[in-house]
Amino acid sequence: MIRFITIFLFLLAFNTSASPKQVDYISICYHDVKDVWDDNPMTVTTEQLIKQLSWLKGHHYHPISIQDVLDAKAGIKPLPSKAVLLTFDDGYQNFYRRIYPILKEFNYPAVFALVTSWMETADNKLVHYGDDLKPRKDFLSWDQVREMMASGLIEIASHSNNLHRGIQGNPQGNKLPAATTRQYFPDKKRYETDQEFHQRISSDLKQSATTIFLHTGKRPRVIVWPYGAYSQEIMAIAKKHGMSLSVTLESGLNNLDGPVIQRYLVIDNPPLSDFVYDLNHLGKPEPIRVSHVDLDYIYDDDPEQIQRNLSKLLDRIKALKINTVYLQAYSDPDGDGNADALYFPNRHLPVRADLFNRIAWQLQTRARVNVYAWLPVLSFKSDLPDNWWVHEWKDGQAIRSQNNYQRLSPFHPQARQFITEIYEDLAKYSHFRGLLFHDDAFLTDFEDANPAAVKILNGLSPNQQLQLKIKTLTGFTLDLADTVRFYRPSIKTARNLYANIIMNPQSTEWFAQSYTDFLQHYDYVALMAMPFMENAERPHQWFSHLVDRVSGAGLLALQKTVFELQTVDWRNQRKVRDSVLARQMNLLQQKNALNFGYYPDDFLTDSPSLFMLKELMTLEIFPFGT
Repeated sequence: MIRFITIFLFLLAFNTSASPKQVDYISICYHDVKDVWDDNPMTVTTEQLIKQLSWLKGHHYHPISIQDVLDAKAGIKPLPSKAVLLTFDDGYQNFYRRIYPILKEFNYPAVFALVTSWMETADNKLVHYGDDLKPRKDFLSWDQVREMMASGLIEIASHSNNLHRGIQGNPQGNKLPAATTRQYFPDKKRYETDQEFHQRISSDLKQSATTIFLHTGKRPRVIVWPYGAYSQEIMAIAKKHGMSLSVTLESGLNNLDGPVIQRYLVIDNPPLSDFVYDLNHLGKPEPIRVSHVDLDYIYDDDPEQIQRNLSKLLDRIKALKINTVYLQAYSDPDGDGNADALYFPNRHLPVRADLFNRIAWQLQTRARVNVYAWLPVLSFKSDLPDNWWVHEWKDGQAIRSQNNYQRLSPFHPQARQFITEIYEDLAKYSHFRGLLFHDDAFLTDFEDANPAAVKILNGLSPNQQLQLKIKTLTGFTLDLADTVRFYRPSIKTARNLYANIIMNPQSTEWFAQSYTDFLQHYDYVALMAMPFMENAERPHQWFSHLVDRVSGAGLLALQKTVFELQTVDWRNQRKVRDSVLARQMNLLQQKNALNFGYYPDDFLTDSPSLFMLKELMTLEIFPFGT
């Protein structure tokens, strides 16, 4: 259980983001505190806690209460400068024995989060701590809780009643956070319905709030989500039960308008120097290193072969020590870029195998990477009416587009709804950290002649039509991201961009894609830096020129652009030599273009070679490095 908690918390803390415009306060998360460290990553020593609080005091940080946060939100009283919210999760007995006396000495307020089912366990019974069992005496008593609350320093928050555990979240048996997972019932071969899920979460939170009220006379105003796993869906349920503030474990800085309270997780009993470094670097992103993986390489008719393939992939990604995997969520066995089927339960397309959530979860927990779900925006093969699809003008007639990408029109409302429901199902049944929008989100200068598009585009000048196409494509992907964020609020977004858009600005008209637009609207631009795909006569010179173009677009462009290198020359289906990829990766780093990856990763044949990739892609994190 400790391993499950540690890895899941690592993933949440790992997903850092750029600093918000205004920083109102930071928040720090602790768990257990002991006099001697027991190698439990969720434990710090009493000595280190005192050193850390002393450092905060000496550097003029001002610990605040939940009431301070609420008053500041309401405009009653602003927060002090360098405000910090201290929180302690799980309700260990050491909250009373060690933490509370220290807080009284400093006169610092704090939030204590309690799992009420553990608190309600009889003294002679064992607490079901996830999949483990712990003695009831390891946790607080209600008498101790009431005494601490009476001091005015301690705010009691709900940590749920019984959601601090993993439940089966896919047919393969993975245990995922109970609060954000549709449970899979193997005996019934089905997932929990929306109604069943909502009822389970609502009943749990209601019971937790009621239990705290019965024992303390106060209802909790704060929900601290177990493992930091949350969604807009369950936050709305928590608010119905009086918990208006949601606390997670995403590492970042907080402003008063933020939907959740992000926290820096104190882990592995860090020395004071590491603690200080971490606080000073909250919200600062690290370089992105990507392996772009086809799930079609993992799939096999034989489930045992799938497991062998998965093991090879996990071993490879773990050895690489990168931080990101773009993982295919659709099936495209003929390689035409159109989704023939999907790898997750959904309402509209065949399910080749319910695999995406399984693979994504294994990558995230075992290889400790952020997984982006890679999915088409428009190209879903389905028997839909002809007027739902992108059309083109040919000889003055509107015909269905003859492009290899058979795309649904982003102007057609029913087509948009069809695609939106696919993305919603992806988010509902899968855990992942980002979205990669496929390169199929384009419209040529002869498209879209779909009847729904003609109504909007007719009468506009060519430039107005181009700008509306760009706006429509981008707006639709942002709508899809918002749909996903209802279930996975912390996702990042990336969108594939053709290199020709940067190399030849006129090509914006040919694709209805704009680099400036991408930089403005997505967390990352996944630039297809693929000279062989572009038939470049001098591939390395072309590549170098592309990097210079991005660099010339400014620091933001370098920070947000992920260079995707090609590992296969699709003109002749030959592997690109390691020496060529190494030269490209070296050039990127020399030019301070630190975000890059490669596609595809043929982990089954070690192509590109792990030996080469480890040397040039590994992200070893040294806290005091440059």
